[in-house]
Amino acid sequence: MKNLLLLFTLSLLTSCNNTAVQKVASSLSPDAEIVEVEVNSPAGYLSTADGRSDVYDGDPSNLKLWDEYITAHNNRDLAKISSMSHDSIAIWGPRGEYIKGAQAHSEFLSEWFENNNPKWDTYFSYTMEVEGQDGQWVISGSDLSLEVEGEVINSSQIMDAFIKDGKVGAFYVYERAATLPVPGE
Repeated sequence: MKNLLLLFTLSLLTSCNNTAVQKVASSLSPDAEIVEVEVNSPAGYLSTADGRSDVYDGDPSNLKLWDEYITAHNNRDLAKISSMSHDSIAIWGPRGEYIKGAQAHSEFLSEWFENNNPKWDTYFSYTMEVEGQDGQWVISGSDLSLEVEGEVINSSQIMDAFIKDGKVGAFYVYERAATLPVPGE
């Protein structure tokens, strides 16, 4: 029965006139076993008050967009940041800040850049798509260095950024103070 199923599958694949499929099919031995593989299985889930949704790997171009967004912040390029943000962007900061709109974001950043000289160094990013949502997310971790009144303050941040139509629509920032390594480890 297995050989009959293999023969049927191979004849179906080779009838598609696909050179790559034909090469793979012709390289199989007569006693090869057909294995069913699930494509695009969930990478995780998101639980909300509305229930649990599957999460899948997102579009890798979101990672490039987020990296460019962070670079624009490091370069203090308010025009670029604004052009990469939706007009109605919403930001939840690590100290209870809530910023709504691209103009308010630019005003906040202008003052913050001047008083804190922030620099981000991203150490990971992952993009995901939540089933049923119109847009995708980038989860990214960065080391942040601030200069406040001549003192350097280091922290680690995790950011959840919502990307829609090639622009940043929202993000949440979670932060903790950088800790010194434990001696002997």
